[in-house]
Order: sequence, then structure tokens, then C-alpha cells
Amino acid sequence: MKKRITALLLLLVLALTGCSGVEEDLPKEIPFEEDTVFIVGDRVVNLATWYLYALPQYDETERLYGSSVWDYVVDARGTTMRSSIKDDVRKQIEYTEIVCSQAEDLGLVLSEEDNMDINLLTADYMDKLTPEMISKYNIKEEDVRKVYADNKLALKVYEYLTLNVDTSTTEKQVRNMILEYITVLKYHEENDEVIMYNEQEIEERGKQAQEYLDRVKADPEITELSQVTDETFIPITVTADYSTLVDKLSEKIANIAFSMKTGEINGLFDTPDAFFILDCVEAENEAATNAARIRIIEERQRVYFAEKYKRWSDETTVRINHSVWDKDQP
Repeated sequence: MKKRITALLLLLVLALTGCSGVEEDLPKEIPFEEDTVFIVGDRVVNLATWYLYALPQYDETERLYGSSVWDYVVDARGTTMRSSIKDDVRKQIEYTEIVCSQAEDLGLVLSEEDNMDINLLTADYMDKLTPEMISKYNIKEEDVRKVYADNKLALKVYEYLTLNVDTSTTEKQVRNMILEYITVLKYHEENDEVIMYNEQEIEERGKQAQEYLDRVKADPEITELSQVTDETFIPITVTADYSTLVDKLSEKIANIAFSMKTGEINGLFDTPDAFFILDCVEAENEAATNAARIRIIEERQRVYFAEKYKRWSDETTVRINHSVWDKDQP
């Protein structure tokens, strides 16, 4: 009976653990070498790679703020500029290494053309390095090539994963128009206080604005409000999408403006706070509209990829070699 219980317990343990009687080999932890700064997953970042990323950032910081900036405290936690830049560079390298580590699973590799470009960039970079810099930072050609290759591969991963992000946009999201408008306020400000004009004053201001509008529309040579010289009625010109028009003019006037055709001058539009005269200089500005469309699509791509990257980052162990990292570099 005792043997039977023992056998049953063994079967239960095997079922729960999935063990076949042979211990599963676990991946060995990659050891730190003398010049290892940190290891991202199974990708080793050495000092030369660190310098290749860090030196441009350090040089730019000193160029902008001077060589005495490094001990400047940048936040309430007492973080110095040196530590802040180091952390920024480390995050940049971690991002590149983590994204590159996904390439194999996605079936992505560098093409022959990619490698030709990388070789040219590497040769050009090495030509610009002085012997002193090569010696000081122990930079080898293979280190430079790796940095260029990793960044190229990371870009390929990004482009591959964001290729099918929704690119559809609505007219109100992207169409930018060039609008001239005149605002005739029904109030004025005194000592930071808003004071409404009285009924008679508002009526008079509206009458003057209507006379101005009639005069403009009666002259066939006037195609834009800005062509009229009038110290009382000065147009404002904006290149704006629908949401910007709402912010500047209110939703009611924005709807009117957005529906106007090129060359159309219209008004007098009455709101609780002001009268408006509108002039649609250009119903759709192609350059601004295309730029708005690109911004929206790029933001969707960024958000989509950020979600992917967060998952990868959460699953990746970063091991820092503090004997190297804690030194002031470069």
C-alpha cells in the first residue's frame, strides 16, 4: 500500500510539473565582460557602442550649455545633467536593442542594399575619427557598423509593423483652408474687466461693419479683405483646419467658414460676442492639408508601435554592469 501511494504521488508531481525525469536546461546568464555596460535581453552593449551613442549627445549638450553644466541639478530628485543625459542615452540604446531583437521573429533582415549603405556610412564615420578618439574610446569598425545596422534594422521593424495602420482621414480632420476674417466685438475690456457695449452701441458697430462689407463686395477688383485699407476693420489671416477654426471663431462660425468656397466673401454673421466677416482665400491649402494628414497617420503609427514596444520591454530583462556604468562617461 505504501509503495502504491508513493507511486501515485510521483505521478502527480510529474503531471503538475510536466517533468519527464530529466531537468530542463535553462539558458545560461551571459557574463559581463570588462567593457560590458549593460545587457538587453541577450544583446550585449559594450563601451564602444555606448560612446558611439553618447558622444553626440554630450557634445551637443556642452555646445549649448558649456562644459560646467554636468553637475547642474535638473529636477527635484537631485538628478544632475550628467545622470539625465546618461539615462536618456541608455533608453535610446535599450529601445534599439529591444526592437532589433524582434526582427528574426518577424522574418526581417537587412538587404544587400541596406548593407551597402551601412558600409558607406561606416567608412565615412571612421574617416572622421581622429586616432586619439579611436584610442581613447577603443572604437572599432565593427562597432560603428553594428550601430548603423541596428538602427537600420529597428527602422525596418517599425515600418513593417506600422505599414497597415489605418490611414483613412475625414475632411474635418485634415482639410486646411486659408481664411481671412474680421471680428467686430460687442464688448471692450477695462482694467481686465469685460464690459459689454449697450444696445445702441452694438447696433451702430454692426451697421458700420455691414457698410464696410457692402463696400467690399461691390468692388469686383477686391478678392481678399487684406486688399482693403481700413484702420477700423483689420482682417486676420489663418491657415487652419476645422478644429482650429472652432477655437478661434466658435463652432457656429467655423461651420460657416468651413463650407465656403475659394474667393467667397461673406457676412455679417452675428454671435452673442461679436459680428464676423469671412473671406475664404483658399478652400483647401494642399500643403497644409497633406501635412495634417501625415501628422495624424504618424501619430497612429507611433501609438500602435508604442503599445507593441511596451509589451516587448516588459518582457525584456536589462542587466547593468555597475562597475562600468557607475563611472562618469564619456
